[in-house]
Amino acid sequence: MVASPLVMAEKARARLKSVVTSLRDQPEDVKATALPNEADVVVTPCEVNQLHGTGTLLFRLFPDFSSIISLRTSNFYDQPSTFAAANFCLPMGQSTRPEIAAWIKWWLHGTRVRRVICFPYLPMDPVVAIVLKELFHAPLCTYIMDDKNVCAEGISDDLMRELLSKSELRLVISPEMGGAYEKKYGMKFWLMPPLVPEEIIQRRPCALRPGLSLQRGVLLGNIWGQRWLDRLRETFRHSGYQIDWYCNQKKPAGLIFDLQELEQDGIRLMEPVNEADLPGVLSQYPYAIVPSDTLDGESSPSVQAIAELSLPSRIPTMLATSHLPMLVLGHPDTSAARFVRRFELGEVAPYETSAVQAALQRLSDGPTQNQIRARAAELTPSFSSLGAADWIWSSLAAGQACDGRYEKLMAAGV
Repeated sequence: MVASPLVMAEKARARLKSVVTSLRDQPEDVKATALPNEADVVVTPCEVNQLHGTGTLLFRLFPDFSSIISLRTSNFYDQPSTFAAANFCLPMGQSTRPEIAAWIKWWLHGTRVRRVICFPYLPMDPVVAIVLKELFHAPLCTYIMDDKNVCAEGISDDLMRELLSKSELRLVISPEMGGAYEKKYGMKFWLMPPLVPEEIIQRRPCALRPGLSLQRGVLLGNIWGQRWLDRLRETFRHSGYQIDWYCNQKKPAGLIFDLQELEQDGIRLMEPVNEADLPGVLSQYPYAIVPSDTLDGESSPSVQAIAELSLPSRIPTMLATSHLPMLVLGHPDTSAARFVRRFELGEVAPYETSAVQAALQRLSDGPTQNQIRARAAELTPSFSSLGAADWIWSSLAAGQACDGRYEKLMAAGV
């Protein structure tokens, strides 16, 4: 959800260049006098923006970020971060703890850090969070949205265990993620799924619009892997069905394709859509397509881990903004597939043309559409992000989930 492995590789040289720049220049667009007197610090691997799922969720969880300071350990994207009252990027990815502490003291001089929340993905993310906690004696929340330890390599066991043991609150984005980390580390993790802004959710059932083509579905968000895209193209090439793909990026980094050839395969890349426009755009389709992994070991460990353990934010988004029936492609044990099956919101099919055709025919059936859309409407209020920040901070103060709303919501066993 942060960035695909291919994107990370492409940005390696840019990160090296940023070391020199950061050492030469002042911190980006921030003066010490502009920092909040009291602040909560968010630690991320990269810029917080709408180009990736983690960034999108942070904007949703913390719509008022006037008292938030953002610290990141790398730059992945060629656009500035607009999240938080102040942003800082660690200048040297291999810094020692004393060096990191020195940078943080310089950056945050005069500010009292109340709380810290870390979204670990790169090896330096836990280190920054631990240093912040020790410098300011602030309570620490770790929220694991993407795995870089259990199924995929990236953060060592010793470092992850230190981070988790020093965290007063440990959150995960899916039941699958929670199960994997609880089994490995023997610690309690609390569930908080991707949430959706109250302003764009639709509480009344969104009926299928009359006159829509039942042969054209929608794909929302990024595709995390060339293999997923290639399999998707092969499946839809002679299926008689088409897909309108609303990607977060006009030129998806890390993916190789020719636009004309992509469209010949039935996939039309559309312009990115603003979040406020999602309900109107998604209402123009009868169903959504969600590519995922086959879990056969052919994808990279990082890509497979995303599919196996991370619940894509696009799924609750489509559920709550348009009540769309969904077809998940790939293995039935991916987090996306389990979610759709758990709540009976659609179907799961392999990357096979005949299987997809049959599934889409069933999802296009009138009574099936009505049943899924009514069920989604009932679930919608539970995925509202209204008050989400207060829930996190109250839970951090309590050292556990302050209530069982998300555990209860996701309790169905699939």
